[in-house]
Amino acid sequence: MLAEWLVAQSSSESEGISVELLAVAAAVGVVWLVLTAVLAAVRQPPRIRAAAATQELPPESPAVAGMLCDDFELPSEVVPATLLDLAARRVVTLEEVQPGHTICRIGRAGSNGSLREYEQRVLSAVSDKAIDGVVPTGALTTGTEGASKGWQKAYTKEVIAESHALGLTRDRWPARVVGIVGLGPIVAVGLVIVAAFVGGDTSGDRGVVAAVVGGVAGIAIVALFTIAGRLGRSLAQLPTDDGERAAAICLGLEAHLRENEHFDDLPPATVTIWGRHFAYAGAMGIARTAVELLPMGAEDDHRAWSRFGGRWRRVQVRYPRARPPGWGKHPAFALFLALLWGAVAVFALRGLVGLAQDIDESSLESTFELSQEQLDWIGRGALIAAIPFALLALWALYVLVRAVPDLWLRRTITGEIVRARTREQAFKSGNTTKYWYYLALDDGRHTKIRAFRVRKPIYDAHRQGATVTAVCTPNLGYVREVRVATSPDDQARAKRFSGT
Repeated sequence: MLAEWLVAQSSSESEGISVELLAVAAAVGVVWLVLTAVLAAVRQPPRIRAAAATQELPPESPAVAGMLCDDFELPSEVVPATLLDLAARRVVTLEEVQPGHTICRIGRAGSNGSLREYEQRVLSAVSDKAIDGVVPTGALTTGTEGASKGWQKAYTKEVIAESHALGLTRDRWPARVVGIVGLGPIVAVGLVIVAAFVGGDTSGDRGVVAAVVGGVAGIAIVALFTIAGRLGRSLAQLPTDDGERAAAICLGLEAHLRENEHFDDLPPATVTIWGRHFAYAGAMGIARTAVELLPMGAEDDHRAWSRFGGRWRRVQVRYPRARPPGWGKHPAFALFLALLWGAVAVFALRGLVGLAQDIDESSLESTFELSQEQLDWIGRGALIAAIPFALLALWALYVLVRAVPDLWLRRTITGEIVRARTREQAFKSGNTTKYWYYLALDDGRHTKIRAFRVRKPIYDAHRQGATVTAVCTPNLGYVREVRVATSPDDQARAKRFSGT
């Protein structure tokens, strides 16, 4: 029946596109996006309740234990923690030659056959940089940004392979699940191709409907292919039943290690005193100084540890560019942009909508010798062209509503700068590269942080890890002032948030 309908449609309509099939393609795309969102919610890692605090070390290595304690994703701290573990096991030696300066000495012991793959990878990275068996820890990087990413990915895969072999985790996004997500856009693309092959009547209002459902189908297809690509590259894990029990035990060890308030300030060489407990502390984000003095790889831009609030906890950092609109701009400048682009959008909308409404056969036929069908398509094109200007008008209205109160409103935030980063701007002035400057400030209230975009003098005046007070606008996040938290009011605010 379907084949007969397609043959009949293709023989009766040789031009245009089948609006019905295009609508089915759009429906498939939208439904698949919803199903993908549901799938992502269902496959979230579970919350694991920690077992009783214990000083007993688990059978898992610090790298695997660090992953079990961090929502089953590998934190950046596990690489230097692996080196600490090698030092605790006398494979290498970490010596503090002067405060803040440590050297790594490769051991003379010949057999490294008992090392795991990722441990051997770390040892090889150290050995490659050593001269006469010695390398300063400040030189322990893993190459350029591209090379470092490849090295880190290979390390991560090796840790995950061990976790799979131990029966602790499984892939959160296996190939079969990614295939299900990718099936939706393939079906939608097929329906669009069939709709174009079949053809159909797109005159009058049907042309507008075809443009709308075609746009929805196109957006859904692009979004689904993008999502499927990202999921296919993801190395995120989910725990098995054994993995949940192991994670609870590791969280119990983490709770015990956090009771030692001195771990955070100890140098890497302290591993000779504390042994493997210090390596596990590094993997769990507790021995921060030791980890920072072993720079094996790049610091994670989007995941940071914060001590503000009375306890160490991990926070997620985002560096806004276009979302939310107007973020980081001076309220007066944002107001000017909203009025300017709002006026442009309104002017363009009036022209395009007026063109779509007023065009008819007599208005342009005599001048350009256009048929009524061609005129109809011009009108539909004008309506489609009006869509981005309508979105621009909404953007201007949103910025206007948020910018006006910010002209006089202020809010004060005291917290720790957990990340200080620069981002290259998309538009350049000649050959000069311009940057945006971000300070991510944790006030102890949230686990997800939106970094402030600040002026260069403010950025240069404050370092990562400092406790500061920022005066900013509540809506657009424009930072008017940042000062070191030394005043009595700032100290009282910091104590209130930290619980001290």
